Amino acid sequence: MRRLGRVFLSACLLWGLGLFVAGGGLADAVPEYFLLQAEAAVEVKPTPQLPQAVVRENFIQQATKAIQETMAERGDNRRYTIQAVNVPAGLRMPWGKVTYSYYLPNGIRKGLNTAVHINVLVDGRHYATMKCVMKVRIYENVVTAARRIQHEVPLRAEDLRIEEKEDKGQAYQRYTDINELLGKVLTSNIGEGTVLHSGLVREPVLIRPYAVVNICTVFNGVEIKVPGTALETGRRGAYISVRNDSSGRKVRAKVIDENNVMVVQ
Repeated sequence: MRRLGRVFLSACLLWGLGLFVAGGGLADAVPEYFLLQAEAAVEVKPTPQLPQAVVRENFIQQATKAIQETMAERGDNRRYTIQAVNVPAGLRMPWGKVTYSYYLPNGIRKGLNTAVHINVLVDGRHYATMKCVMKVRIYENVVTAARRIQHEVPLRAEDLRIEEKEDKGQAYQRYTDINELLGKVLTSNIGEGTVLHSGLVREPVLIRPYAVVNICTVFNGVEIKVPGTALETGRRGAYISVRNDSSGRKVRAKVIDENNVMVVQ
């Protein structure tokens, strides 16, 4: 019985393949964004009771329009693509003028599925809400590594380049200007083509333990400097422990540059 089932399944597959080849192939006749749903395509035909039908392509068109308008309202001019992932096959309805309204309940979700709800109105009255699932891919020009870069080595212009990459909604900020990164260092080694982001980039070490520094403070509008010794490694903007060489007192101070730290009153 199992053998007969396998034979029957094989025959069905061969018959379907013959239709596919004879028809010139799916990709020749169907737009790219239909391919994910091609195997489940269903034709919705009018009936005497519901003599008017809206086909799947209408919903794709309305969902695409909704996403385009949302991008325009946000002032987002980046390049993007829209792909239909799951769209109703169609809808039967009574006679009347068909119009649409639409909304994105969760907004545009970068790199994830985006829901688009399409309200179908007949003669101005709500008839049905069709739920579509679309995928929006947004691209932008960002800074990437032009070669393999070692961590803690100050970045130079020749280490970096601008490339178009998809924005997948990562938590870290990506960079669009090479000049923002010059002189900074990486937290780990990276390969060519890696996108640089705020979680990967940090300030270089400016002060090391036992380095002689100026401990600066402002008193009554006057800046005062006293000699001191760094007790910790410090990057620009970081707070480290330093010792006042005159009094022997330890204080926390912000690293300003290679020679100066600032005690904030």
